[in-house]
Amino acid sequence: MFDKGANKLDRIAAYLRDKAVDVPSKTPSKLKYPTEGFDSDCTEINTCEIDSFLYDDEDIEDMVQRDILSRTYCPTCNSRDTVALNFISHSLSRLQVKFLFDKLMPSTCQHVLDIGSRLGAVVYGASIFTNGNVSTVGVEMDADYAALALRTIRQFGIKNVEILRDDIRHLPHVFKDEQFIVMNNVFSFFLSKTEQEECWEYLHTHMRPGTVLAHHPPIEKITEHLDLSFSVEDWLEFVNTAEECLEYGGNDQEIYEEMESICKYIVRDSKSADASVVE
Repeated sequence: MFDKGANKLDRIAAYLRDKAVDVPSKTPSKLKYPTEGFDSDCTEINTCEIDSFLYDDEDIEDMVQRDILSRTYCPTCNSRDTVALNFISHSLSRLQVKFLFDKLMPSTCQHVLDIGSRLGAVVYGASIFTNGNVSTVGVEMDADYAALALRTIRQFGIKNVEILRDDIRHLPHVFKDEQFIVMNNVFSFFLSKTEQEECWEYLHTHMRPGTVLAHHPPIEKITEHLDLSFSVEDWLEFVNTAEECLEYGGNDQEIYEEMESICKYIVRDSKSADASVVE
């Protein structure tokens, strides 16, 4: 099932590439680059945005060879000649999407929630790799991305999925029991520090105990500069996935690290924790 599903993801990625979606270029991306915290080393000048769902390492190297992309820039004149660029993606790769549903999502989960759905990669994977047996919701604020995901869902007959064009802070009803939630650093490059804090406070309030959360990169790192009313460690239990990453990566260190960059957490039961403290 997973090999067949991976082939379907490849076809979806090709379909989206043919529509000239998020085409990489040497032109700097217009993002809200973080000035504090984990990603504050990324700027408009030193960062290149490439969608990992659409383009793998071979695609990137091909574009470099054809002078569509550069791996370097000049920090003095901005000509991109001498210093390595930061490459970032706001989508997980196809292999990472497969890994989510092959190794990280518990078989007991009945609901998938993809926050910051973008092109819909996780939504497609949730349906494809579970044969549509789980209910999946993708939340995306950008109207163009949401519309494109809906067209792709219809084109490929993706089952039991829903795309909501909205802010997650307006959607308390999407949080369920027995849920698997996926996030790919959806706040850092798009929201102010205050807005990020509001989003994390909202998630802390609405994610239900026992929820399994897969987040790229580590939540502890991207929230350490934020002023939150709670401790991430008290809220989330980190789950070691080294064995699963090794199974995917084998002797390939790059693949191992790519899988390892997705962190798995379980939302703790705050009532049980409070009771333990009292005891």
